[in-house]
Amino acid sequence: MNAEIEENIRNKVPWPQLPSHIKQILSNSSKEYDRCVVNFSIKNQLRYRGNLVRYIFKDEKRYYERIVSYSRERLMLFPYHLADMIVKGLRITPFNYYISVVEKLMQAEKSYDTLPNFTAADCLRLLGIGRNEYIDLMNKSRSNKGRLFGRKNVRGLLPTVPCDIYMQPWWRVEVGLVLEEDVKMVNDEELHIIDKLIDLGSQNAGELPYFTVLSLYKKGLIYLDVPITAADMVQVPPLQGFVMNRILGDYFETLLYKIFVSIDEHTTVGELAAVLQVDTELVKQAVSLYCRLKFAHKLNLDPEQEKQWHPTWLNIPTQDSNNMDITPLTLNLSKDSALNTSSDFQSPQSDLPESPASSSLPRRGQRVAFLFDSTLTAYLMMGNLSPGLKKHAVTMFEVGKLCDESLDSFLAELEKVSVLDAEGEGEARRFFDHAVILRSTVMALRKLPSPGLDLVRLESLHSLDEATCLRLLQKKYKLLVSMAPLSREVRPVTSLLPPHLGPAVPEVNTLWFKLFLYHLTGYGPPSLLLTKGTTLNQLPRMFLGFSRLLIHSWLHEPAVIPIANILYVNATLQFSPVLIQAYGVHQPAQTHIISFPFQPLTPIKSNEKKIKERPTDLAFRQHKAVKYLQEVVDLDHNCGYLTFANIGVLDFGCPNREKQVRLGRNNRTAGSGFSKLSRIKTENNNQLNSQPLSISNENFAFNTEKPQEKPERETKLQSPVESHFAVTPVSNTSQSSSPANGFTSQEGSNLLQEELDQLVVSQEGTNKENITLELSLKNSLSIDGLTSPNEENISMFSRDNKEENVKSGSDCEQKKEDSGEENNIAEAWTLLDCHFGIPLFDVNANTKICDNIVYGGLAEPTSLEHLVESSRKLGSALLDFISQCQYYPGENMEILKRGRLVPLPRHNLAFDNGRVSEWLGK
Repeated sequence: MNAEIEENIRNKVPWPQLPSHIKQILSNSSKEYDRCVVNFSIKNQLRYRGNLVRYIFKDEKRYYERIVSYSRERLMLFPYHLADMIVKGLRITPFNYYISVVEKLMQAEKSYDTLPNFTAADCLRLLGIGRNEYIDLMNKSRSNKGRLFGRKNVRGLLPTVPCDIYMQPWWRVEVGLVLEEDVKMVNDEELHIIDKLIDLGSQNAGELPYFTVLSLYKKGLIYLDVPITAADMVQVPPLQGFVMNRILGDYFETLLYKIFVSIDEHTTVGELAAVLQVDTELVKQAVSLYCRLKFAHKLNLDPEQEKQWHPTWLNIPTQDSNNMDITPLTLNLSKDSALNTSSDFQSPQSDLPESPASSSLPRRGQRVAFLFDSTLTAYLMMGNLSPGLKKHAVTMFEVGKLCDESLDSFLAELEKVSVLDAEGEGEARRFFDHAVILRSTVMALRKLPSPGLDLVRLESLHSLDEATCLRLLQKKYKLLVSMAPLSREVRPVTSLLPPHLGPAVPEVNTLWFKLFLYHLTGYGPPSLLLTKGTTLNQLPRMFLGFSRLLIHSWLHEPAVIPIANILYVNATLQFSPVLIQAYGVHQPAQTHIISFPFQPLTPIKSNEKKIKERPTDLAFRQHKAVKYLQEVVDLDHNCGYLTFANIGVLDFGCPNREKQVRLGRNNRTAGSGFSKLSRIKTENNNQLNSQPLSISNENFAFNTEKPQEKPERETKLQSPVESHFAVTPVSNTSQSSSPANGFTSQEGSNLLQEELDQLVVSQEGTNKENITLELSLKNSLSIDGLTSPNEENISMFSRDNKEENVKSGSDCEQKKEDSGEENNIAEAWTLLDCHFGIPLFDVNANTKICDNIVYGGLAEPTSLEHLVESSRKLGSALLDFISQCQYYPGENMEILKRGRLVPLPRHNLAFDNGRVSEWLGK
């Protein structure tokens, strides 16, 4: 249904007053509008009186019957806000409603996961049927015990009375539909209460005997209302009794999740409704359900009123709350107790909030928010790290937030993890590391001068529209700090206010940003970004010689595959773009991360923690990619880490970097294994005319000169991959022309022959020294047939040289330490990626970044002002780069407008030879 039509129905606009364009959408049919009114009213469980449906649907009782039927078929929550009409008018209690829901589910033999989350939680509260109990009931229904006259006896297996439910004294007791037959089943005390409710109206539950109220509720003669006003404030403690099944997506469930991530104990219901721009009545209904399910506790209770409660409310038996700690597939109840109606007996005092909020004054003001994604909650839930940790992880995932008042309990559970046996590998070790480092991160961020720290899940913020999300963040927080790395599926916040220590704009968390980094610096592994629908028929030439590839699907985590499996990428290309990167010769690439900012902005006092730096980080900071990166990316006022990779070949960068990407055939040099010969010849044409150049094998040795010796470097092949095919060293002991690296290729020889012939023809009549150069190249390069290396000790990218033997990896790093040459690491390691935020997988990087935030001045107002401005500039530069990669010269190259979705690539792009250009398909 059109959103404008729904808005007019909710605002009770009759047909004659509808705008003309809305009438045109409805084909100028009043009957069509009436049909929309009825459907919308039933779908959203609107009350009959006071809405448009009363003018169209004449039978009020039938209308509520249709609401109940619609809700039951779609497994929705019982409409508690209509309880006065459904319980009194239709005699359908919440217990009867959920019995019919579960019965229908069992008759259809559907799984327990079919129930939506909140519906399953309410069924557990009233029926005592959780996941294990439901499986046990299904097994009984399939056996002879569950059959009556050859048919399934589902109803006979289900409970006949509700569980001993959780109640609060401030709840209101309302009388239901009491018949004469019902009066015969009650005792004198219960009859007295029924008469009091009929004569005087609803009463506070705390003013009546507790066990009498409970007995009347289980008999279905009364129902409970949870009153919430616009001035009320509630607290959401760690969830207990929540069932993680699935999300239904109906209007009320969507609202429940929006309020979950938005509510806190310092904001009233009315203020929250204003921030969300939602009808206050709907917010009150949602908060009422939270309190009913024990997902929230009301804070502003009247102490004087508590003195008037009936004495029986002070002596309620407590219940072990462990049975209510429900997480996916972890309910551990015996089958014998599956239908024990007393298993859910709870008291108002049995589960008080696990935070100091109830005993201390609330701390108002703007807080700091630590933003995380669902990956972190998955690690905390799947790691089996601590039994008490799971309820906090469920809260972080479902509520979308863990407030500062609950962090003491959360840190206590994380501390239990830190003393466990840390031995383990792979995923188990990753779970442990994230839990331990998260604890130190939370403790560090709580030292910032603010009223508190909230942990907020980014995906939960996505349930809010962009304007609402900005209002919420600006109202509640003064600083946002993201974890790193964020999942590619997550869209970071788009707000520059409050300041954000994390991705500056959403596009930073996409594959566009990797190409942007390579374009800025000229450094990076050979990379190929393929559009959706592209089909690879052969190995792209830029990856010849590599044995491992790093594959990035557009919204998924990367994977390392052997180069022989590259054609399997075609299956992924049917659904999304893919970025392919060279990632190792004989083995996967080595990686190294360095955190930034490199130095604290303010001097560290003697009594504060010193920020230590590893010696290897000091060397990587001298990498020329870092120098070029700092021209656009603010590495001083933001935090995060750079990832460098040793892919097995040296990276000389791009000596002539260009600010713009120019698509078109004239610039399509990437992807051709021999195209750089043409570029080298053009760049050095004038030099060759004035200074004769003698070509020998030594001219192609990998350069380890210092940066100032630039002219000689530019005369050499800049791409290590192309050097493998273009250079054929000749040994001194043997004058044979066979290549020293063990690779030969007839196809490569033919291609080289063709291009050299073209060079000779194009330069006829020019200086004889140029022709001599080309003939010398032609005679010295002889490649006969491409095969794979059979010996691990033969490096296809190493060159024989009398004066130096260039090594990669740890050897290159060791050589730098011994000789003091800084250029070796800069060439052996190349820039792979950049992430903003606080990493939770590396202790050293995490400690340094947290110290910079707390002690180094990164959270100071002056630093945050610089951060906001630099983030704005980075966002504009990145959008401009994306536009350049999307359009040819002459086409519309305006900066793309930022929207909810990041634009997908329109052309196949390649990064090779230090430049981003369009890929020709070779």
